[in-house]
Amino acid sequence: MTSALLLRAFRPALLALALLPAACATPPSPPPNPFAGIWSTPERQQIAFRDDTIVVALPNEPPAAMAPDTCDGAFRFGYGRRSRDALIGLAPKQPDLRQRLGRLLGQSEYPVAEVSCGEGATTYVMLDDRDLVAIHRDRDVAGLERLSRL
Repeated sequence: MTSALLLRAFRPALLALALLPAACATPPSPPPNPFAGIWSTPERQQIAFRDDTIVVALPNEPPAAMAPDTCDGAFRFGYGRRSRDALIGLAPKQPDLRQRLGRLLGQSEYPVAEVSCGEGATTYVMLDDRDLVAIHRDRDVAGLERLSRL
């Protein structure tokens, strides 16, 4: 077989190999943030999730982004995943709240957004595409709040 015939026979494979390094060099885009968007409580408090913070809008108040200067210098925020047991464990001294969480959380793991501001902290748990539950904690006391996507 001549070199011209070999080139024609292997041309598709050579083109694929030539494109391979370019495809590998392009980093994959990050998955979309499932929390992105505006969520609301029944009392019309709204929360918008951003990559590095959340923006809170109380009824009849201007929106405010949470940051170190709004949290007495103590602000942390991040996304992750938590197990059902770890989420139920956020209310160790409140058996009634632990039972409510146990009934509410049926999966083994959930996406979460966690924010600490001053001495308080909130873990936002994504139940599904339209529903969140916020587990608010301030020292030994915890509370729940439901939010829905607007």
